[in-house]
Amino acid sequence: MALQIVKNNKVIQNFPPEIFGKDSQEIAKALSEIPLWSKQKVIKDKDKFISLEDKLYESRAYCKIEISKVAMYLPNEWRTHFFKQLDNLMDAVNWEADDPPITGASFNTFLRMLLELWPVKHPGLGVSNDGNIIAAWTTGRDRLTIECFPNDKVRWVVSRYLEDERESAAVITQVSRLIATLQPYSPSDWFDIDKK
Repeated sequence: MALQIVKNNKVIQNFPPEIFGKDSQEIAKALSEIPLWSKQKVIKDKDKFISLEDKLYESRAYCKIEISKVAMYLPNEWRTHFFKQLDNLMDAVNWEADDPPITGASFNTFLRMLLELWPVKHPGLGVSNDGNIIAAWTTGRDRLTIECFPNDKVRWVVSRYLEDERESAAVITQVSRLIATLQPYSPSDWFDIDKK
């Protein structure tokens, strides 16, 4: 069995088997016989050994670091408020063990959304079954819920009362198009669109 040096899934150098000792050849043969699925399973299963508290701590820490990176664009009380919300939201005592914590990619979309929209008031926060952060605003009987996906994609759901009749809508769009797609539902009730 020859030894190959592989980089980025491409063989960059081959070594003939005769330059290695018998033990090295046996080890290489044994390694090559391990099924690929078992290697992948070990990688996937390593998260099972991380405690729930550690997973939540890592997610909270990531979110707080990301908030700190854009803190100069947010009022001081917003940063403090978000830190408290994240601590309450991802408290291990109230967290279901099978639910994933907030993903970094989703949280990055959430922060970009806040900086794009300039909300008039703090959103309530939640987490989807996929680890996506959810922001929700309520004004009277009207509700706006936005789920933040990776790569600046969001899904919003609005429930608005117009002349005592409830109207609902849902859209999947990019953060940059959020105000435009919400236009029929008075986005200025939730966002300070004059800052744009």
